[in-house]
Amino acid sequence: MVHDECEFVERLGCGDMSEVKVLSVFGNTGDGKSHTLNHILFGGETVFYTSKSPSSCTVGVWAAYDPSLSLLALDTEGLLGAATNQNQRMRLLLKVLAVSDLVVYRTRAERLHNDMFQFLSSASAAYLKHFTPELRALSSRCGLDVPLSSLGPAVIVFQETTHTQLLGHESLAAGHADTLLQRRFHELSLGTEAFSSMQYVGTQTVAPPTDYSLLLEAVRQQVRNTHTRSPRQPAIVFRALEALSKRFCGEISDSLITLNFFPDEYFTCSSVCLSCNVRCKNGMNHLRDKVPHVADGLCQYAHQFNNKVLICKRCYEGGREVIVVPKTSSSADNPWFGLAKYAWSGYVLECGNCGIIYRSRQYWMGNQDPESGVVRPEVKHVWEGSEAFLVDHTRTRPRGVLDGVNYVVQSVSEYSTGPTKAVTAWLTDQGWPRPTGGPTTRSL
Repeated sequence: MVHDECEFVERLGCGDMSEVKVLSVFGNTGDGKSHTLNHILFGGETVFYTSKSPSSCTVGVWAAYDPSLSLLALDTEGLLGAATNQNQRMRLLLKVLAVSDLVVYRTRAERLHNDMFQFLSSASAAYLKHFTPELRALSSRCGLDVPLSSLGPAVIVFQETTHTQLLGHESLAAGHADTLLQRRFHELSLGTEAFSSMQYVGTQTVAPPTDYSLLLEAVRQQVRNTHTRSPRQPAIVFRALEALSKRFCGEISDSLITLNFFPDEYFTCSSVCLSCNVRCKNGMNHLRDKVPHVADGLCQYAHQFNNKVLICKRCYEGGREVIVVPKTSSSADNPWFGLAKYAWSGYVLECGNCGIIYRSRQYWMGNQDPESGVVRPEVKHVWEGSEAFLVDHTRTRPRGVLDGVNYVVQSVSEYSTGPTKAVTAWLTDQGWPRPTGGPTTRSL
C-alpha cells in the first residue's frame, strides 16, 4: 500500500530528519497484540484496529509512529491462525523481525508453550543465516556508520496469566525470570544467539483491565539504550524492508510441511539439480547478482545431460580447477597440420596452463586412459537453463570432428574430388577414439 520512502514518511507523520527505533509485536492470533500496542504507546486510542470477531483482524503489517518515544510500531498477523498462505505469512513475519530494534512476543497463556520457544529460536537462526548478509550489504549502500546486522533485536516476552503464577515468582532477585527463560531455551536445545537481549515481563490479570505498566517501562528502557541498537531515519527502515522483500520474494510450495517455523526453503533458491534433484543452497534471486547455482554434496551422472567433465590433475593439485575438452588439434596447430596430427596421434587434451597433456593414440601400444593419469573426472550439477553440458566433455564424436575440420574438407575439394573422398572416408573411420591398450592400424 506504500510505494516509496517519501510516502512512507509522509503517511506516518514522522519528519524525514527524525531518527526512530522500530518495535514489532508477535504472538498467536487473538492474544491481543494490537490492543497491547494501543495501550502502551497510544494511551488506549484505537490506532491499530481491534475486533471481537473470531477471525483475525490484522492482515499484513501495519505501522504507526509514536512521537513521545520516537518509536515506529509494527503490528503483524497472528501466528497459528487459519490462513491459506501460511508459508508466505511466516516469511513476512521474519522480514519484519529483521528490521526491528525491539520485538515484543505477546502471549496470553497460563504457561509458556513450546510454539513460542520454537518461533523465537527459528527466527534467530534464520536471521543469522539468511538476513545478516543482506542487511550488511544494505548498510554499505546506505553509508551507515553502524551496520544494521551488527546485533539482532532485543526481545521481550510479555506473558499475561489469570490463574497461574508468573515465571520467577518465587524469587525477588532482579533478572531471575530472565535467567529461567534462557534456561528453558537451553533445556529444549534451542538457541537465541541473534538477539541482543532476552527479557521476561509478566502480569497476572484476575479482573480486567490488564496492567501494562511493567511492559511500558521495559520498552522505555530499551528505547533509551543506544549501546547495542542506534536509532535511524525512517527512510532507511523502509529501504531495509524493501530490500528484504525484493530479495526474498520467490514462490513457496503450498505443500511445504515442516516442524520448523522458518525452514531454509523460505529463503533459498528453489532451483534443483536436474540430475540428482538436490536443491541450490544460495539465497533467493541470487542470479540477479550473477552468482551461479551451488549445491552441497556429489552429483550423479545422467547420460541425457552428459554432466561428467575432465579436470587437469596437475592444476587441481595446485588449487585450480581447469576443465579440458577433447579436441582434434591443439590451439597452436593450423587446420592442415592439426588434421594430420589427429590422423596419427588421435584426439588431444589441452590445458590452458599446462599445454597438451594427452593424445589418445600417442603410442603403438599401451595407451593409457587419461583418467588414470592426467585428468580427474568429476560429475557436475545440472541446472535448468544452463548450457554447460550441451557439449560432450568426455570424448570426441564423429559429428564434432566433421564440424571441426569442415574448413579442411572444403579446401581439399577445390583441388580434386579424390582427396575429398579420402578425407571423408578417413573421418568416418577415425572419428571415434579407438580402444586403448593394444596395437592400432592407421592409413591415410
